[in-house]
Amino acid sequence: MLFLTNPDAPETITKMNIKEFIKIVTSAPSADNSQPWQFTVTDEKLIVQFHDRQNGHNIFGPLGHGTLISAGAIHENIKTTLSATRQGDELKAEVNKQPGWQIEVPIESINESTIDDTSHRILGRHTNRHPYKAIPTTHGISFASTAATNIRVTLLTDKDSIRAMTSSLRSCSEARFNDQELHEWLFSSIRWSEKEAQAGTGLDISTLHLPPGGRHFMHWMAPWERMQLLNRYGIYKILALADSSLMHQAPGIIAFSGGSSVRDIWEAGSCMQQTWIALNKEGIAVHPYYAITDLLNRLQSGKLNPDWKKRISLAQASVRELLSLETDERLHMLFRIGLPTVNPVRSQRLPASSFLAS
Repeated sequence: MLFLTNPDAPETITKMNIKEFIKIVTSAPSADNSQPWQFTVTDEKLIVQFHDRQNGHNIFGPLGHGTLISAGAIHENIKTTLSATRQGDELKAEVNKQPGWQIEVPIESINESTIDDTSHRILGRHTNRHPYKAIPTTHGISFASTAATNIRVTLLTDKDSIRAMTSSLRSCSEARFNDQELHEWLFSSIRWSEKEAQAGTGLDISTLHLPPGGRHFMHWMAPWERMQLLNRYGIYKILALADSSLMHQAPGIIAFSGGSSVRDIWEAGSCMQQTWIALNKEGIAVHPYYAITDLLNRLQSGKLNPDWKKRISLAQASVRELLSLETDERLHMLFRIGLPTVNPVRSQRLPASSFLAS
């Protein structure tokens, strides 16, 4: 069984300091590895807030769904890292705080924490975008135990359910490849070379599962004007089929769904992070899918191209039926899961000093 361990993980238990703490908690996932966080140190607190590292090009903003999912994930990392000090409950997390949300961490609780196996597990969380093998029935699958009553975690393993979810994903992927804003967001985040990836942000092209020549083809179609032209000949259908093929073959899909409030989205991110860490610890690979959620959110907010409203509405209805969603509930995130066949390249991260406000 392949299981990617973190080469930088500590081997001994040592005392924590602020920069080590920041390195651990900022291993949380974010949209295309954007890492939209900033830390301010005061005499008594370490304050975490939203920070746009893309010079105004972050498509979610401080309180967008994608941002709040990431905020919930980093909040979970903070609570888990501090759990040994029994001060995790002393964290103060506020939403609608300028510039959108903030988490306050007592400096004392960081100083009393240690770098240990818990830190190792957090740093060991990773994305694997390659094909998977089936998970034996004897292999355990851990789900997060969350106090958030409005968040549900659903495991889909039967072929009909996976086929239905894949169909919805394909529709949303087709719409995404026809959306200029989403196209430019994706391609602006891709790091095409090892040198670019070493900058520590963005989506390293080496982390993607691409066929021979795929890297060069993606680079060639990066300009939106070229993509528009290609779409006239149906290239978006081929790309969406490739994008959804691994889900169609997935041994299992985990869906995180539930309430639609800001707090519910935050809790969904926390629950997602708990589950991701637990699965990786058991040697189960995880590939997150956000396309369905993103396109359904765009449909709801009126940002979707009118030409795609009917198609995405049908995808929404299918997802709602599949997950038995109530009127006020939504899908927050999907995981494709299985046993890994390849140890993936891990996305690089910014150094801890880059997150500290000057």
